[in-house]
Amino acid sequence: MDYRWTRNPQGQFVDGHEQEDVVNYRQPVFLPAQEEVQLKLRTWDKENVEEVGVLLQDRHTVVWHHDESTFYANDRRKIRWVHKGETAVPYAKGEGVSLMVADFVSADYGS
Repeated sequence: MDYRWTRNPQGQFVDGHEQEDVVNYRQPVFLPAQEEVQLKLRTWDKENVEEVGVLLQDRHTVVWHHDESTFYANDRRKIRWVHKGETAVPYAKGEGVSLMVADFVSADYGS
């Protein structure tokens, strides 16, 4: 019947970052706004000496980045019966009970 007990053929993870509406927002709206914010950030040179931004006066903008990982119980079955004609397909998030670990990180203040 042409089935083999083997690794699951996996495709690339799909999350929608390249959808048309996302790209149309990112290019003309988000990236120009991000460039404007860059002028209000504190920066440092190679010797960790603070450099003053172009628009930085008494106040500056602090950027906080969000970092997260999700762990699943019995995370994705790796081996199963696979037909010889089956090919890898993209897969979506979400496979039951999970634990998410998250933190916020800043160049100014650490985490």
